Amino acid sequence: MRLRPFFGFLPAWHEGRHCGAISALILATVCLVGCVPLNGPAARTGSTNRVAATSGAAQKPGDESDRLKFVVSFPDSARRGPLTGRVLLFLSDRPGVAEPRRASYFQLPGVYAINVTNLYPGDLVTFLPEKFRGTSALAFPDAIDRLPSGVYFAQALIDQDDTRANFNDGPGNLYSATLRCELSGSKGKTYELNANQVVRDHPPLDTDWVKVVEIRSRLLSDFHGREVKLRAAVTVPSTYHEKVNERYPALYIIPGFGGRHTSAWDWIKSPRGAKWQKGEVPLQMLRVVLDPEVPLGHSVFANSANNGPVGDALVRELIPEIERRFRCIPEARARFLAGHSSGGWSSLWLQITYSDLFGGCWSTAPDPVDFRAFQTFNIYDDRNAHWTRDGFARPVGRNRIEPKLTFARLDLWEYVTGPGGQLDSFNAVFSPRGTDGQPRRLVNALSGVIDRDVAEYW
Repeated sequence: MRLRPFFGFLPAWHEGRHCGAISALILATVCLVGCVPLNGPAARTGSTNRVAATSGAAQKPGDESDRLKFVVSFPDSARRGPLTGRVLLFLSDRPGVAEPRRASYFQLPGVYAINVTNLYPGDLVTFLPEKFRGTSALAFPDAIDRLPSGVYFAQALIDQDDTRANFNDGPGNLYSATLRCELSGSKGKTYELNANQVVRDHPPLDTDWVKVVEIRSRLLSDFHGREVKLRAAVTVPSTYHEKVNERYPALYIIPGFGGRHTSAWDWIKSPRGAKWQKGEVPLQMLRVVLDPEVPLGHSVFANSANNGPVGDALVRELIPEIERRFRCIPEARARFLAGHSSGGWSSLWLQITYSDLFGGCWSTAPDPVDFRAFQTFNIYDDRNAHWTRDGFARPVGRNRIEPKLTFARLDLWEYVTGPGGQLDSFNAVFSPRGTDGQPRRLVNALSGVIDRDVAEYW
């Protein structure tokens, strides 16, 4: 069934942090941003269920054959030395699912989390049903022993990376194979999940058509106190190599949430890319795809208290470097912007904020540009983002017939899986930084109550 927008939300989830390939879905857009967690993944939103690592010998499964438990560990062949982060257990009841960790937002599996500190190879992290009861438990959609009885597919992932929004792509993150299991309340047996597979970073290589540009940002590195890089992929026009004295205009494209500059290598292989290579385009120009990803989602290239001066870094550091390396026309009349979804918001923001730098903007399905219409609620007048005053759940996306995902459900998912999701990302770009070093939340993830002070700051 083809999904349609509900109120401009959820773009391009086939490249997003939590979901698998659903490019056929037409979803609404959300402004997603990110910042650098000051204390790594284990300091992320939702600090319950934290455990200190103990020795494997102390926690080896016992003889309680009728008690359900999931035990997660990793071998030293996957990582030598301890790690600190968040252990995620995914439980999907969809038959034939390959990897529950790569779920669709409209087919979300159960997910349960335990924060760990100094977890060593061979140490065991035990998921017991009683650990995931209570309103603040890191459990989605409910406690493990409250899931409907039946056959499930389990997978574990250990998120210890603090450089990527998508835990499936975080370099050095560990994950297990998928394991078939049976659930029936709190009864069952011990299921062991060995996170022996490592997420590797495989950046694409330059070709005749697509070139990567990667630079260290002094502005962002100084702000975050660590090295931060800016990236883009530049696709050259068909006449670029033969007309060596020609200068070209540049179109700067900002992908939607979950999209990155790496999409340029797939695009050049597409039917549109084939036309580009033949010169069957209205304008010979440089096609520059920017990388908007930051550790908490989509930067939207807006300066913020949490992400730092991302917009200034783009226009003062990355674009000048691109114009130095390639034969660009360094004038506003030859710099254009385009973007969809969160990228659509970004293109509007950049055109308005740096109006003397860019000469035109094409924005499609942008994220909300007026917080009086922030999806289906007014952040200034409404009291609750999850529920209407009449007691109805506020939906996020729908098919042609009915809502398929609600704010309450999406907020809970992000609360359990950690920062980098769509709703949390708004806080990173629009909210002040809290005393804990994290963005202050506009909406309480569990109750849906809107914080008036944060709303005013927005």
